Amino acid sequence: MLTGATGFIGGHALKALLDAGHEVRALVRDADKLDRVRDLHGIDGPVEAVVGDMTDAAAVASALEGCDACVHTAAFTSLDPEQMHRALDVNAPGAVNVLDAAAAAGCDPIVHLSTMSVIFPPTGDVLSGDDPVQGGGNPYNASKAVAEEHARAMQAAGAPVSIVYPAGVVGPDDLGLNVLAANLIPTLSTEIMMSLASGGWLLVDVRDLGAAIAGLMVPGRGPNRYVAGGTYMTWDEFHARVTEVTGRDRALFPTPASALAGMVDDEAVEIMLGIVPGDDAALLADSGLGSWRPVSETLADTVRWLVAGGMLDPEWAPNCA
Repeated sequence: MLTGATGFIGGHALKALLDAGHEVRALVRDADKLDRVRDLHGIDGPVEAVVGDMTDAAAVASALEGCDACVHTAAFTSLDPEQMHRALDVNAPGAVNVLDAAAAAGCDPIVHLSTMSVIFPPTGDVLSGDDPVQGGGNPYNASKAVAEEHARAMQAAGAPVSIVYPAGVVGPDDLGLNVLAANLIPTLSTEIMMSLASGGWLLVDVRDLGAAIAGLMVPGRGPNRYVAGGTYMTWDEFHARVTEVTGRDRALFPTPASALAGMVDDEAVEIMLGIVPGDDAALLADSGLGSWRPVSETLADTVRWLVAGGMLDPEWAPNCA
């Protein structure tokens, strides 16, 4: 059973699970949207749908009936400040509902998609699943932290819950405009790029993440925590990759941290200045993925998708037009 199948990560997970030979039942709020996801990803095989919300216990129980495993990727996200508060009403209760019901149904494994932000800042020089939960913050992060605490409590009780912590998830093919794509558009639509004194970019390809999730569908492994960091780049390295991919050289502008005030919230500033590589070894090994694809390929495919969809003017990426 898969939640979030009509979303960015969930849609790619759906394709990867089917490609790996699994039968998938999707809990969705909109069956027509699931059909559009199937068209987007070229999915011809059957996908059983149960229409309902993850906060509805009856719908979740119905979706889980007869399932051997559960993948929970659904979450409420919004770029609209007026809507962000809804994350608190949806994400934590929904996650608790799905995880508890999956455990009660005997699912093994139960994969819970968390986020890097709940273990940030790291306690060492890499992001680790052993890092403590960081609560509070904006509504989305706060809601995911509550869900994280519940998932870890289930692990401590022996439930076969595997938690995955993605960093910045990027790639092509989405029905809407995901958060990373929305950030890339203004980053690329300018003659200059920032260079900060620390931090950088940590990007994981959504297609690789979907394949890694599918690779975790092995029972009997017990509780696990996996970081999905992807490729780490300093600001200067990111600039070089963007120049290579887009064919347009933007001026690299040394930017003081104080200049970020008012541009993004305090949590985003902290991540931008403090991001470090992820300890991805366990996920790459246990999923069978082995390695992430080159980040230049990820960026090129993403930018081509943005240009083709009319979301980025071709002048900013002549190589991808």
